[in-house]
Amino acid sequence: MKFLWTVLCFSFGLNLFSVPTTMKLEEKEYYQYVQKIRSRKFADREIDRLHQSLGTMIGKIQEHVSKGSVAQAARYNDHLPNEEEVLFFKDKEGKEYFTILLSQGITYEDYPTYHIYETRVYLYPSEDKKGLSKVIVQFNRVNTTGTDYVKEMRRIINLTPNSPGPPKVEGEKEKDIPKFQEENITDPSIPADANDDLIIEFYTSNDFYLDEQGKEDRFKERSLEEKQARYLIWTDKTPDTKTKVGLTRILGDEKELIPFEVQKKIYLTYRDILRELDSKIKSKLHLIELNRRRTIHKIMEFN
Repeated sequence: MKFLWTVLCFSFGLNLFSVPTTMKLEEKEYYQYVQKIRSRKFADREIDRLHQSLGTMIGKIQEHVSKGSVAQAARYNDHLPNEEEVLFFKDKEGKEYFTILLSQGITYEDYPTYHIYETRVYLYPSEDKKGLSKVIVQFNRVNTTGTDYVKEMRRIINLTPNSPGPPKVEGEKEKDIPKFQEENITDPSIPADANDDLIIEFYTSNDFYLDEQGKEDRFKERSLEEKQARYLIWTDKTPDTKTKVGLTRILGDEKELIPFEVQKKIYLTYRDILRELDSKIKSKLHLIELNRRRTIHKIMEFN
């Protein structure tokens, strides 16, 4: 009898403390939410509109530069000429890009280790000057504590910053007065562009000590030029880098799936950067157009 009672108690304990095999309701809902986001490939109408807005504004800035508005404003608006601001550069492949520094400072995210950081964005206009062909968001940082200072660089690269584009709007019947078309309105009949092809790259100055086969290479045997190249990961202000990429991931790669919380952070970071970028470039374009009007008014100062 005692033996039977012991067996029954043991069986009851196993059932009581065993891991449940059925999902709870909140777990099931969260799982369905993750699967839905991944199946949509992180498509986002707002990101499409931001791509459209940025491409349109970059095209307008290019137009002002080509017409000489920026150069004229630098020469004539003030009493003495100023140096013309260079707004577009070319990479090692000869492709034109626009760059803007978003932020610099000290981050405490890895407390108690502090890092000096810098966030810069490179925008490549499309051939028709109405959109973007590539976006590079670059994060640089270096630790300020300890005896070893490791420079790191992370990049989010979008090779397909597409947008559905504005919907077609019919003009007036007489066609003598054009119908106003609001900018950056996406066509609801076209599916939102997928963002699962975002590329994430990680660079570190520690890789300088490795040769092409990944074996250790002593720093003292390097030439002065090669030693200086180790620091380009932090000082270089172009999208070109001599440092070899260390780690590469793709946001929605199913073969090497990134945890959803990390995917979500990458996606939200990219969207937040585009929001901030849109605001800053809008202010930049407004200033260029304002300076252009000042230049025009220069010829009317007869008093």
